[in-house]
Amino acid sequence: MAVTLANIHGGAGKVFAGVTAGASGTPPTYITHTAGVPATGSDIGATQGDTIFSYQNTKKEIEIEQSLAPVKVLTITEITSIEFTALEHTYTTLQWAIDNVGKEDVAGGRAFYFGNGSSILIPTTGCVMVTSMQPDAPTKFIIGVLYKCYIGDAWKMPFRRAGESTFKVTLKGLADLTRNLGDQVGYVRVEK
Repeated sequence: MAVTLANIHGGAGKVFAGVTAGASGTPPTYITHTAGVPATGSDIGATQGDTIFSYQNTKKEIEIEQSLAPVKVLTITEITSIEFTALEHTYTTLQWAIDNVGKEDVAGGRAFYFGNGSSILIPTTGCVMVTSMQPDAPTKFIIGVLYKCYIGDAWKMPFRRAGESTFKVTLKGLADLTRNLGDQVGYVRVEK
């Protein structure tokens, strides 16, 4: 087996929220970018550690009495997510981490306020894109996109004397039913 070093990837991921998804299709119209930065959306800022783009098919095995082994398998769910630990406390990142609450960004500061509103809190959803430069081809990127995702975990920000105040963000994917079948959740693309 020959080893192709260009196929070994290593590199940081950048996360962009509020990106405009390309047209639906199979294959879809892929989101364009300049040096890994999409034309729309906001960079969520510096992260620490891994940015993880996750896709999983959950499967169900079918068993029958006449066989000791399963005889068929069905896919019953698709689960997608993007996880990262935010280091910068940008307004964009905090809007995604502290979901659908009152907010303001004025000269005196940024505020997020919440508590027993008079209506149902509908989670914020949007398109999120992760880009990572290919080290052996710096004009090419590995791209991960979720067309419609929402914040999946509680916002927890530690205040500490010895270290940065980071917070974990988990964005969970939903199907965007306005898109074509087969292109409703997202994609991963390795440019060449």
